[in-house]
Amino acid sequence: MFVRVIIVVTLAALITACDQANDGDPIAEPVAYEVMTTSVHLQVEDPHTQVFRNWNEWSAFWAQHPECNSGCVYAPPYVDFETHSVVGVFWGLESHVGQNLAERVESVTRRHEDTFIHLLSGSPTGESLPAFGYADLFLKFEKADGTVQFTGAVPR
Repeated sequence: MFVRVIIVVTLAALITACDQANDGDPIAEPVAYEVMTTSVHLQVEDPHTQVFRNWNEWSAFWAQHPECNSGCVYAPPYVDFETHSVVGVFWGLESHVGQNLAERVESVTRRHEDTFIHLLSGSPTGESLPAFGYADLFLKFEKADGTVQFTGAVPR
């Protein structure tokens, strides 16, 4: 009986060790995400990030940000917030002509219930172009109960 308990405990420790990184933290698992299409004219001037967990937050955001200078407001894209969350990454008035903003997302991972979004800096070519519009990106992924944290070149 004693030998059987040691084997079960040892087996459980080995299984747990396989799920952990060298520093003892669980390994961050990749999270599938979808880049949502948005208007290139959405006028969000202040660089920041934002997490949307329900329809009220999502629709209120879209109502506050016109898509044209004369105040055009369109209905927000549909999201099933029972199963998904959305994050917005807003770089403000930044040069992004010819750049695929989705390429600035290096990874989206999850550790336990926490989601980590690692962002890269702007144009890898280092070109300095005039800014003609607001750079924004929306990512949709499976909902989790934990926090959403941004790392890397986070707009501020």
